[in-house]
Amino acid sequence: MKAYITLLSTMSYLPGVVVLYDSLKRVNASHSFWVAVSSSIPCEVDDQLEQKGMHVLRLAGPVKIPSAFRENSGHWGNTFDKIHLFGLTDFSKLVYLDSDMLVLENLDELFDKPHMSAVAAGRLENPSWTRLNSGLMVIEPEKNLPEKMTAMIDLAVQQVAALGNDKIGDQDLVNTYYPDWPDRTELHLDEGYNLFFTDLDAYIARHGYRLGADGAKSAKLVRVIHFVGPKKPWMKWANAKHFVHAFKQGSARKWERRAFSMYTDQLKKLDLA
Repeated sequence: MKAYITLLSTMSYLPGVVVLYDSLKRVNASHSFWVAVSSSIPCEVDDQLEQKGMHVLRLAGPVKIPSAFRENSGHWGNTFDKIHLFGLTDFSKLVYLDSDMLVLENLDELFDKPHMSAVAAGRLENPSWTRLNSGLMVIEPEKNLPEKMTAMIDLAVQQVAALGNDKIGDQDLVNTYYPDWPDRTELHLDEGYNLFFTDLDAYIARHGYRLGADGAKSAKLVRVIHFVGPKKPWMKWANAKHFVHAFKQGSARKWERRAFSMYTDQLKKLDLA
């Protein structure tokens, strides 16, 4: 079985899951959509998701990561359960999307891509960013793969420290397990599949991208917008705060502001605002 899947590891991301599912429906995604729900999430949430048409897969328990790493890793500390997805062998292939993403174009072609196809998000603006971003990945699950990955946590911590960071997330563990990913060009998806909303203006102005029908037909499509960072569009006062931020930046944030408004419009239509 092939499917789209996301992770709900904290209740605050529930609105994001609903918007993500709605955006996939809007682009006529051919495969079913599943929500992997962490064991810490109340069971009544399963019914809420299923009533909206989503499939729910409840994860057995937290990935075996030392609690200190979870506690010290900020908002990334809740995402380690993403590692569970690598072992869901009832699925032959998964297209994983973070629950803070908005899908703008059909993504069914990703099911023809090989295991660990992903994006080095932000690389066109930051050439040193060669590692994969775990916000969107093509996964072919394998028995015992999560255990093999978590066994490398100590090495992942060392590598993160070498990069000058004292926090670790699922993305660091994935990159440690697949150290040759930067050199595997056949796994590199176009950045339009995972484009940070804060980079939209730069990518449209300097790198030949477009949002939908806006822009030259020859420009590459932004297929998925990723609302990275701890402050999400569905959070209280997020839209007003972003409006003020964008207003101060002027035209330099035109497309970023449009993307944020697109998201908040969806929240309103889904009665989530």
